[in-house]
Amino acid sequence: MTTLDLASYRLINPKFLGDKIEDVEEELFLLYTCRANFRPENGGKTDALQSIITSDNRNGSALGLVDQRNDHIELQFTFPKHVSPKPSPKQARFSRKTGRGNKKREDEDGKTSVQMETLEITLAQDITGLRSRVGDTGGGVWRGSVLLSQALLAHFHDTSSDHLFDVTLLKECCVLELGAGTGLLSLILGPLVAQWTCTDLPEMVPLIKKNHTLNRDNNMGGSLRTEALDWNKLYECAFAARKRMFPISSFSSISSDCLITRELELDTGDRDVDLILAVDCVYNPSLIPPLLTTIDHFSSPNKTIVMVVMELRDDEVVRQFLTQWCTMPAWEVWRIGDDRNQVFLDERFVIWIGLKGSE
Repeated sequence: MTTLDLASYRLINPKFLGDKIEDVEEELFLLYTCRANFRPENGGKTDALQSIITSDNRNGSALGLVDQRNDHIELQFTFPKHVSPKPSPKQARFSRKTGRGNKKREDEDGKTSVQMETLEITLAQDITGLRSRVGDTGGGVWRGSVLLSQALLAHFHDTSSDHLFDVTLLKECCVLELGAGTGLLSLILGPLVAQWTCTDLPEMVPLIKKNHTLNRDNNMGGSLRTEALDWNKLYECAFAARKRMFPISSFSSISSDCLITRELELDTGDRDVDLILAVDCVYNPSLIPPLLTTIDHFSSPNKTIVMVVMELRDDEVVRQFLTQWCTMPAWEVWRIGDDRNQVFLDERFVIWIGLKGSE
């Protein structure tokens, strides 16, 4: 019998969880009905990509590749920064003399203002690999990663609303990203956590490291690391040998050089993965069992949160993935965003949260 203790997942805000997925066919019907009705211009919506891509944005593909021609792409993300008003000289004197009253003056004379900050990112792409290697999709920038980066960056810097993840606890977390591709998400969200480990096939590791180098001035706090990880090799490895061949500590230990680690005095020894992230990794049915086996291997019961983000393309691939995930022993899956909860992405996408209980 599986035991899942939702209270132990302190990192995630349960208010963002919709109904647990019980019927895969019903879930697919709801998702693809909304997907079919989506139009960028509906309700005044415009495709946010147009405001993020600052380089040539005319070379995208229908499947979601942002630019399939250029070796580099320029992106600009925006996020709110809340600034408290500076006290006037009179207020400052009042505060020094009495030690009280400053809050009252702020309430009377002004409120916290919001300024929009920008974060500029330059990403290298492996256009040659995209054209020459059959099935290679990781060398390009996909709109799902771009839109998710913008949505979560703005979300976690907005102090006026509830957050999907507890921002304070997030600073102590170890994140494992599967199929990191160009490494975009780590560049945007890595500074919010203690350790972000990007993983992908060995041939993709140089590209991720190159993009970390290109944007190293933007990393203010977190530690970024890149490791090769082949889901097929883990899947084909005998179960008894997986912990030895693919030790969790190799992907989850926190660097002692990390600014957040020093400030919070975090333990840098062996630890569990707190959050696993897989964005646009589900497109080939043959990769579904290896991906799910990898997710299960690195997930600790009643500890690790798994976030899967997918653009809704082939419904049969989505059906196979969700069916296999929901029927894995000890796993339960929820969707983020329905009629009652905030939606981070538009109707072209889905975000699922998976939690593993103890068997």
